[in-house]
Amino acid sequence: MKITKSLKLTILFGEIIVIVFLFQNIESLKKLIDPKDTSLNEEIVEKTEIIPTVSQVLEKIVIPTKIEIKKKIQPTPTIDNEPWGVSKQIDEVTWTMKVGEDAKMATEKEILDALNEYRKVHESQILILDEKLTNYAQERAKYLNGIKTVDKHEGFNDFLKNQNGFDKLGFTSLGENISYGYRLNGVHIIEWMYAGDKPHDDNQLNNRWNYVGIGVDGLATCLIFGAGKF
Repeated sequence: MKITKSLKLTILFGEIIVIVFLFQNIESLKKLIDPKDTSLNEEIVEKTEIIPTVSQVLEKIVIPTKIEIKKKIQPTPTIDNEPWGVSKQIDEVTWTMKVGEDAKMATEKEILDALNEYRKVHESQILILDEKLTNYAQERAKYLNGIKTVDKHEGFNDFLKNQNGFDKLGFTSLGENISYGYRLNGVHIIEWMYAGDKPHDDNQLNNRWNYVGIGVDGLATCLIFGAGKF
């Protein structure tokens, strides 16, 4: 008996197409499955070839892998060589200082208590908190926190010269200390920051002042000193 056999192995889009046997007629197929016909079995054995399994075929398939490595560029850190706790003058009326910040910002009362304690140590009289000065100081602090910097006392000077500030506040002499950008407790605001340069320290210790107003808003503080109340 003659058996025609063909093997077709196709790889298409990663899929294996089955092996196909073609037989000449249905009778041959019946005899193939008849266990009594040993001659056919022997012939089939003689004509059988080793057919690779699916796993053997897959082992020979190499899938190229593309690995792309991108290097993340880190910015070069800026080296800060400024000393801690030392005031540095940046213009005629402005200083800056490198300090460590506290957990929370001081309240007006904490600043007042720290200021009067500091003045006592330096033999200056206690300052009395004034309502008008405090209201104006709070306006100034809110403004400074809004612009995120100090204004070189320009707003204060304009208020005194062009907005009748002395009469509005009721004092013949007024002074101002302002700051922005430091989150400090009361003692550190007075004894670190404002005491860090001579002009601000002289102002907060000046014996001519009898009254003070204190404003705090965000990271901004404002101290308005007054003398000659009327």
